[in-house]
Amino acid sequence: MAIFPKEVIQKRQKNVAEALSDVLKNDECLLVLSGLPIGKPGGLDQTYDFLPHPTYYWLTGFRSARGVAFFSKSTGWIDFVKFATREDKFWEGADEELHGRDISELESFLSGQKFSQIYKIGQLAYNDSALTSEAGKATLEKIHLKVNALRRVKDAHEVQMILNIADIANKGYKKLQSFIRPGVTEKEIQIEFESEIQRHGAHGMPYGTIVGSGSNAAILHAIPTMKKVEQSDLVLIDAGADVYDYCVDITRVYPASGQFSTMQKEIYDLVKQAQTKAIEKCHIGTQWHDVHRTSARVIAEGLKALNIMKGDTEAILDTGAIAVFYPHGVGHLVGLRVRDVGCPENLNPKKYCGANLRVDLELKENFLITVEPGCYFIKGLIDDAENRTKFKDFINWQEVEKWKGLGGVRIEDDMLITQGPARNLTAVVDKI
Repeated sequence: MAIFPKEVIQKRQKNVAEALSDVLKNDECLLVLSGLPIGKPGGLDQTYDFLPHPTYYWLTGFRSARGVAFFSKSTGWIDFVKFATREDKFWEGADEELHGRDISELESFLSGQKFSQIYKIGQLAYNDSALTSEAGKATLEKIHLKVNALRRVKDAHEVQMILNIADIANKGYKKLQSFIRPGVTEKEIQIEFESEIQRHGAHGMPYGTIVGSGSNAAILHAIPTMKKVEQSDLVLIDAGADVYDYCVDITRVYPASGQFSTMQKEIYDLVKQAQTKAIEKCHIGTQWHDVHRTSARVIAEGLKALNIMKGDTEAILDTGAIAVFYPHGVGHLVGLRVRDVGCPENLNPKKYCGANLRVDLELKENFLITVEPGCYFIKGLIDDAENRTKFKDFINWQEVEKWKGLGGVRIEDDMLITQGPARNLTAVVDKI
């Protein structure tokens, strides 16, 4: 089945062609590769589930292996595809509607054109990069940057697809609101969510479902365990849904008892406020690290009000002391895969407020990005001797001891940058 209408694919290819008009020479070409299946070690004819390179998929709408999208100024775009064999059809179904030229013709086609340079991007074989001359590497980097910039901008069909996936994810979160209670395990919560969204059309999970209860809620990528949820626990669920590699990334937190304790409510409300302020900052032209600093400032001031932190707020941020409680960035690009095209060109990432940011760029219209501030009481960071010394002027360590068992809170939504206020594409999933 066609995932995107033909005119959408044509527009994407036209935009890439225009972007490369001042990069590619007349006697040069670009190949965008889908990739090859990867065999399982010792698995004989078994392979891992194939994932097409997202740039190839975005440009062609095809999900099959071994495909190549060819471009040159003189010919435009030509699809070279691996058509299904008789064996493919009865073993795998192989019902994708492919069109173009057979991949077996690519080598002779390239030989006949006598290109001075062939650039390759996408899912390359291990030795493909060696085919690019030293002189051509600078051009290849420009190609990557141009294509990445276009891919970051979500078109109307992508936005609608993501809204539909958010509806599916919401089915799972609604189920959890009635399922979470003392006595169920983290693993059971995972199973309940994943089975519910697949009943409603999800193809799978865009990332490993995170479920942390009690102190496990302070583990940023908590793997669900057989730990039973206790009456006094907070339960953090970071789980999305995937359809044809498009996805949502959502985090919600629930009290196991059905009602927050006073301490839990203070941290939950603080993170919720940090998210609100960060979202208000999400405008065209804003630097993403400014959004992060906005969220970190709210959390720092809130922790000061709780006597957990002390001193000048800007110093708390500049020294990185806030990262003891908020150690990750405020978000990342999302949409086509859970880590959508970010900043591979950012070769020397900077720390902001003590955290490494996955994204460090200026927001533009129709970027889709998560906003997911958090506040955690992580034993390893709290008990770290270096932290205790370094941040003694900013953290009341004796007070922190009272909060160590709380775990953590993170709240996450997927925000589309617009001409006006950012649009929450995952707003359908209720917060407490």
